[in-house]
Amino acid sequence: MSNDLIVEDSMPQTPQEQGDKESLAPKRGRRAHLPDANTRKRVYDLSSVGTTYEDIATSIGISSDTLTKHYKEELQKGRIDANALVAGTLFEQAREGNTSAAIFWLKTRARWAETQKHEVGGNPDGEPVNIKIITGID
Repeated sequence: MSNDLIVEDSMPQTPQEQGDKESLAPKRGRRAHLPDANTRKRVYDLSSVGTTYEDIATSIGISSDTLTKHYKEELQKGRIDANALVAGTLFEQAREGNTSAAIFWLKTRARWAETQKHEVGGNPDGEPVNIKIITGID
C-alpha cells in the first residue's frame, strides 16, 4: 500500500462543468402548479358566484397570475354563466310586471336614459330677459 497523497484539482471549472453541477442542484422557488379536474371545478364554481380572482387563487393556494394562466376558460365560463343566470331572472321579473326590473333592464340593455332638459325662457309677460354685464370698468 502506498502512501500517495491525493490532491483535489483546484483549477477553475469550465462553464460546461458548472452547468452540469447546477442541473443536479435542487431547483428553487415554488413547485409548478398542475391543474386537475377538482381544482378546475372549484375555480368554475367560485367564479360562477362572483368570487374575486384574488380570493379564488387564495382558496386553492396559488397566485392570481397562476390562476389566470391555468384557469382562464373556467374563470370566463363561470362569469358568463353567472351573468346569464342573473340576467335571465331579471328578464323574467320584468316580463312578470316588476317595473323596477323593467326600468333597470331598459337602462342597461336598451340604453334608455333619464334625461332632464333645462330651458331658460324670458320673463313671464313674454318680454326678453335683460342681461347686464358688469365689468368693473366705468
